[in-house]
Amino acid sequence: MFQVVNAKDHPHRISSILLEKDSILREQTPVRMDLSHCGWSDIFFLGMDFPEGARVLNVSVDLAVRGRHDEPLPPIESYLRVINEPVLRLTSVDLKTTVTLTNISEVFDFAKDYCGLLRAGIIASGIVPPRLEDSPDPLSSLFEHMIGPGLGLELVTHVHDIPKGSRLAVSTNLLGSIIALGMRATGQTKNIDGTLLNSERRLVVARAILGEWLGGSGGGWQDSGGVFPGIKLIRGVESTEGDPEYGISRGRLIPSHHQLKEDEAPASLCRALQDSLVLVHGGMAQNCGPILE
Repeated sequence: MFQVVNAKDHPHRISSILLEKDSILREQTPVRMDLSHCGWSDIFFLGMDFPEGARVLNVSVDLAVRGRHDEPLPPIESYLRVINEPVLRLTSVDLKTTVTLTNISEVFDFAKDYCGLLRAGIIASGIVPPRLEDSPDPLSSLFEHMIGPGLGLELVTHVHDIPKGSRLAVSTNLLGSIIALGMRATGQTKNIDGTLLNSERRLVVARAILGEWLGGSGGGWQDSGGVFPGIKLIRGVESTEGDPEYGISRGRLIPSHHQLKEDEAPASLCRALQDSLVLVHGGMAQNCGPILE
């Protein structure tokens, strides 16, 4: 996706399923809770300089508000559909913001409104390739090639009942949700719905890191752990010959994800952990972006 410099060279097309009447693609994503991060060892300059010390144990969690929900549900939802207008419409339900973009360059104006992360997700998913940033062309020229004449896309996201600065890596997993949605819609995954392959999850993780830095919110490599289900041991990996990081840093940018199996984390342990967790918001928010800067 980094080689596309002209809208007409875009290699992907919107799935014909989305061209059917009233067709909407939906992605539901949990957030992540880190049980141990070994002193923020997943931060890039730490994990890449000292990969053997970078260890995180985290768990993907659904949430429920006490007294409001019968059972926990994935708190992040993303929806994509084709619309009869050659524009990109972005809506954040929880931030009560809708913007309509008509030019390719507008997609890269991350600080213009509250839809900066949605813009970053559209780029990182490959729908609008990164090298089109300086394009003077309207989005209609891109969408005519990808979807058809006079058609556009609408992306709607909804983060349910999570306060800003919750430390649950909402921004990164929101990006993961948008990226997975965009990849499914453009045939970059084996299936348009259902479970992602682990290779596809790793690609979503890599692109979410790109999206975080495009959108300006920053993050660590464990933050998109919600893309992988269950309990995971995430570890830094030393770079070896053939890796793009080799000779530049000791560690790779992307870690390894080991999902704990039944013999490592039996159902009784998962149930005991779930039954013992109560998430309480104390009224304070922590924005990690300035700390990472």
